[in-house]
Amino acid sequence: MSVLYPTSQARELLNEAQTRFRAKWLNPAQRRELLQPLAELHLLPEVLREGAQMDDYDEFDVLAALAYKVKPQSRAERAAKFDGSGPDWLIHLPQPPAKVIRAIVRQFERAGTDALEATGLWSTPEIKELNGLTALKEGGPPAELLRKTKETLFAS
Repeated sequence: MSVLYPTSQARELLNEAQTRFRAKWLNPAQRRELLQPLAELHLLPEVLREGAQMDDYDEFDVLAALAYKVKPQSRAERAAKFDGSGPDWLIHLPQPPAKVIRAIVRQFERAGTDALEATGLWSTPEIKELNGLTALKEGGPPAELLRKTKETLFAS
């Protein structure tokens, strides 16, 4: 019996698909479009997560693991990228916005992608205590900082 290994062309196509999946996941409107066909088939990510016994994983990792055979990372593993000094871009921020980013990441660790975009994000006690949006503005445009946060969280 011979073992089939993916060709370099097949690996490139798979990598491109994963990259497009990640890019769509970062954009809420594109993510909804991506998830719509699954919802129509009653393949809801939260149900898939439960069935796969992946409660500690974000829906992103559940879907990436199932669709692309990517080794999933738990929400805690993804959030750990912000431990200590964190990513380079975070190191260069003033302390108030850096603390807010870390608090936002803790919300992700607790509840996943939805927590990053929840309308109540700025009302959580920890973020509210840090003067959330006001403090974040000290580091630059909040939308840009949130985008960088998501990109870092969902980097391979």
